[in-house]
Amino acid sequence: MKKGISPQKIAYLIFALIGALIMLAVYLNYYTQPTGGIFCAVYSNVYKILPQGDELPPLPRACIQNRVAPIDSAHINFREKSAVEDRLVEYIVSCYQNNKAYANLTMPCYQVKISSLVGEISETDITDNMEASGFICNALENSKVIDAEGEMRYYSSIGGKSCGTKDQIIWLVHQNTIKKGDIVEIKYINRTVKVIT
Repeated sequence: MKKGISPQKIAYLIFALIGALIMLAVYLNYYTQPTGGIFCAVYSNVYKILPQGDELPPLPRACIQNRVAPIDSAHINFREKSAVEDRLVEYIVSCYQNNKAYANLTMPCYQVKISSLVGEISETDITDNMEASGFICNALENSKVIDAEGEMRYYSSIGGKSCGTKDQIIWLVHQNTIKKGDIVEIKYINRTVKVIT
């Protein structure tokens, strides 16, 4: 009877040790880098090349980069309601477009001071502005709106207009309308944009 370890077993042990070292290196890289390191880079790149349905897969929490830079601040100094609406729509759409690939991300985008507005702006006004552009509602849908009186309505019930089938703008505005002097926070949360005052 032979005693000792066969060359085949030694080869298996060497392969197992190499595999364990590779796994340890990936694990350490994954947890020591703020964006998840190699794992997150591979995960993101693999999903970019695979065929996808309507919804992108959620990004693992460890791969979400926390925002280090301060939230972007802006002032809208226009008096005309339509000009203020245009700027707010730009900020809302920009917030969504910059983050839409991530399902489980919360990202503050903008803090906007409304300095000179004459009149008030409701979610219906914002959605009318988006719908009038002819293409924004294809990128960011808003099927439900809160009017100036605080009533939730389906946007399609307002004069037969349409801004998609999803409700991707969440209106959390004090007294339902944006007015002169308001500070509006625009935040991306899980494939929606919250507009908050």
